[in-house]
Amino acid sequence: MHQSSNLIGRIAQWAIMGLGVLFIIMIWTGSDAGISGGLWVTYIAFVIATLITLVFAAFGVNRKSMIGIGIFAVVMLIAYLIADGSTRPEWNITESTSKLIGAGIGMAVVGVVAAIGTILYGEVTRMLK
Repeated sequence: MHQSSNLIGRIAQWAIMGLGVLFIIMIWTGSDAGISGGLWVTYIAFVIATLITLVFAAFGVNRKSMIGIGIFAVVMLIAYLIADGSTRPEWNITESTSKLIGAGIGMAVVGVVAAIGTILYGEVTRMLK
């Protein structure tokens, strides 16, 4: 079972990477279909990752995993609520799309700050031992 799931994971990685390269080439050649395709792959990957996370959390329901999922959901909600929905005519996007992009950028910033904080905390505690 482990080898087959590992093989499926590798095939999925290569397929997504191939699609990414294809969409980048399409974008470079001026095709808007590359942007739409990339967004759809992102949406599908997000839904699959979310469902897998929830399934694993349901089977191994413990307090720590549920707290982590809850914190992530709250941070995502806060990032969406404080995101700016302003647009410019040349951007050719809706206000809701602008708000989602702002929320995504906010989540990325929170992730980077959390990663740096975790690294610093680990190094400081290691030095103090």
